[in-house]
Amino acid sequence: MSNAPPSLLTVRDLSVSFATTRGEAKVLRGVSLDMARGQIVGVVGESGSGKSTLATALLRLMPGNLLRMTGEMALDGTDLLTLSPARMRALRGARISMIFQDPMSALNPVFSIRTLMTDVQRAKTPGASRAQMHARAVAMLDKVGIPDAAERIRDYPHQFSGGMRQRIMIAMALLTEPDLLIADEPTTALDVTIEAQIVRLLEALRDNTGVSILFISHSLGLVAELCDQVVVMYAGTVVESGPADALFARPAHPYTQALLACEQSTRDQSDAKLVVIPGEVPDLTRVPTGCIFAGRCAHVMPECRAQVPALRSAGPGHRAACFLVQAPSQPPEAAP
Repeated sequence: MSNAPPSLLTVRDLSVSFATTRGEAKVLRGVSLDMARGQIVGVVGESGSGKSTLATALLRLMPGNLLRMTGEMALDGTDLLTLSPARMRALRGARISMIFQDPMSALNPVFSIRTLMTDVQRAKTPGASRAQMHARAVAMLDKVGIPDAAERIRDYPHQFSGGMRQRIMIAMALLTEPDLLIADEPTTALDVTIEAQIVRLLEALRDNTGVSILFISHSLGLVAELCDQVVVMYAGTVVESGPADALFARPAHPYTQALLACEQSTRDQSDAKLVVIPGEVPDLTRVPTGCIFAGRCAHVMPECRAQVPALRSAGPGHRAACFLVQAPSQPPEAAP
């Protein structure tokens, strides 16, 4: 009997394309991932890798130039792509919540925090009184570490620091007690002290409430510290995935290895030059044949430019889309 935790979210072969002035941009191509209940899954990659598009696709909050979205996105076995707009609206904020990158633009500046946090509860608890919703909002602000929550709830977004606004966004997302919380670069533009506090807060919320968190970030250090599983994306596709410990200890894809080298060089206090990945992310209106990373890879081979490598096993639960990947050898069985 398997002891694996039950699956909450399953994404299979998700592809998303948009209409642009230069043609069809294939922003996501064949993305697959699994997420268990109570898990924190990190999604990492450079800008333009498709991380935020994946987040908005899960919520089906797509811009008007969407051309097509195919594949499967199942929450507890229900395919989100087949739901009517009304049923999808009922899930947003109730079972799936999101922390956006910029809390200042996500929080309406003309309303007080009390009004914002009361309104966000109406869909989930339409029968609750205003006093009940106010009390729940104050309790949640206190839980996420807002000092003097009972007083500060009357304030407006501009009266809070960036870190406090981010905490308010987290509180709003959790007020509806979602099954899945999508955190899209929640520590962007925050100083390292506040960043560490946000990470500790997300860990505590997972442990105390059992919420599953999809944590989107460009910081491998944050993901290594916080996440159970990691998905590495490049130019709209998954190039590596697996348990965080194994993936960071033995990165199997050249892109992941290059990202780690870049991260390490930015933390190095010596006079050594910063490590960069040569070249540019490919134009997704003209997706090249073969491996999507071939144009920037130091280990490129002829077959890399001829065909797309499938995800290959690099260890238990660890896979990478590279022809160089070989599964680790298994230890010999003990003699009877």
